[in-house]
Amino acid sequence: MKTADGPGLRWPLLVLLISACGSTPSAPARPQPVGVVSRPAASPDVLRGERLLAEGDVSEAKRVFEQALADDPNDPRAWLDLGLVHEATGEFASAEKAYRRATEVDGNFAEAFNNLGVLLREGGKLGEATTMLERAVALDPQLAAARFNLGLAYEEQGKLAEAEREYIATIDLLPNDPVPRINLAMMLLDMARPEDAAVQLRAARPMVRGDVLLSIAVGEGFRRCGLPEEAVPVLRTALSQAPDPPPTELLAELALAYYATDDLGAAEATMRRAVGQNQLDPALQYAYGSILAKQGQLGKARAHLRRAAKLDPDGPYADRARARLEALKK
Repeated sequence: MKTADGPGLRWPLLVLLISACGSTPSAPARPQPVGVVSRPAASPDVLRGERLLAEGDVSEAKRVFEQALADDPNDPRAWLDLGLVHEATGEFASAEKAYRRATEVDGNFAEAFNNLGVLLREGGKLGEATTMLERAVALDPQLAAARFNLGLAYEEQGKLAEAEREYIATIDLLPNDPVPRINLAMMLLDMARPEDAAVQLRAARPMVRGDVLLSIAVGEGFRRCGLPEEAVPVLRTALSQAPDPPPTELLAELALAYYATDDLGAAEATMRRAVGQNQLDPALQYAYGSILAKQGQLGKARAHLRRAAKLDPDGPYADRARARLEALKK
């Protein structure tokens, strides 16, 4: 994903989780810049290629970048853009070579190190990815995408203090962007810090109005913080703005929030609607069976719990469904 931070800068989308709040501690000291950050100027041909790429004409953009590199093999921005073209066409090995060449031609090109780091992380090369992203941040601590991507890499490695530092740095640079706040909140929840997570979710809440997917994440976060009463209005607003039919994930999360507030009638009706949209999801069948059991509709509950076990015979929902069925016998 490209952002306005620089030419061809990659910033992956937030990963949404469907699955309970204080001030955020001060961030540890940030890396200091090294050397002089490079922002290579674009030649007229490279600018034309970037316009073509932005318009979706990938093949013509590729031709323009390749010609620019034939004219000047040491143009780091053209190498960066060619890497983006290769990624767009699924040629990841070629994209990696192009990004590496950009960093070789210009060792202070922070955006190139960022893009290479993202590609390596997505390819499972987490150690080298982290090194590249650390280099990008050291070169340009104000490069928000690199700080966010480094936070993702640290979190994936279990370096949670370092990840928190990078997420907070991203928030400082982009205070009106909800994505780093939501990522930080979800990590804080996994660290058993719901109060700190809620601070970030409350800050993100007004920023996600109109964005259904991000609203689902904020609603889930509030529910996991033990604040379902704050989750429900976020999710109801998202439902009013969603297309018809709404995303099943939105209905399911809203039903779970209703359930956590003990509004069993609304929980049952909303989860029934979610199950109606996707009857083959064992998680939905299990959740619906659990809601029905809480309501005392034991016959219907058993049917949906059995359905969950059948759909997921070797998975976690089968074990949960069987345990709930045994409990209902008592």
